[in-house]
Amino acid sequence: DIPAYNKYELTKETKDALKTAQFDVWAWEPNEMLALLEVMYYELGLVDDLDIHPSTLKRFLLRVQENYRNNPFHNFRHSFCVTQMMYVLIFTCNLLDKFSKRDLCVLLTACICHDLDHPGFNNTYQINARTELAVRYNDMSPLENHHCAVSFTILSSPECNIFANLSKEQFKEVRGDMIVLILATDMARHGEILESFKQKLENFDYSCRDHLNSLKMILIKACDISNECRPLMVSEGWVECLMEEYFHQSDKEKRDAL
Repeated sequence: DIPAYNKYELTKETKDALKTAQFDVWAWEPNEMLALLEVMYYELGLVDDLDIHPSTLKRFLLRVQENYRNNPFHNFRHSFCVTQMMYVLIFTCNLLDKFSKRDLCVLLTACICHDLDHPGFNNTYQINARTELAVRYNDMSPLENHHCAVSFTILSSPECNIFANLSKEQFKEVRGDMIVLILATDMARHGEILESFKQKLENFDYSCRDHLNSLKMILIKACDISNECRPLMVSEGWVECLMEEYFHQSDKEKRDAL
């Protein structure tokens, strides 16, 4: 019952290119992107270190893909794009020497999950339209809270729980860290998060949990808006996707008199 996308054999050239910002994220089909994400967990040593069962990892990734909607921008390819940039930063910034394997797994997994079940309408729309999500989360980062909830709904299934072999206390910490990271992608909190990080920079301490969490929030935020760091042939397509999604929202706002 293991998903069949393991048929893709990735060359050394592809694995090397995956670690660069020049990687063409448009050149891959969804099943291939699943295989590429799987490779990241293996290349970083996360499967062995966190004792992740190979079939559980496959099922988790497949379930995540299934829970991304077919939006112009906030879709599974965007999730892959953000995750791939985090993978780039882990290698280019020597984060392997700074973070534990568990922290690296949290960073990667939070990127994969950070926009799960995004409806294609931003928080401003959710709040103004008084949607079910806005009501449920009291207008406080409704989308990001929803992404977290969907993430842990997937992880609550034993066949998809890549953290199953952690202790209860370790899982509690992983859950807390993932929630912090996904909630940090709400751009309404940009100034607050950036200012907090700046205050820590002069005496940054890698042994301090609070400092590390602040850095991790900056990392996922940077990856979330990293298209501009890519070659024009890669980044340009994302601009068109974003504009299409925003125009779709503005048309709906006009129809709904918002």
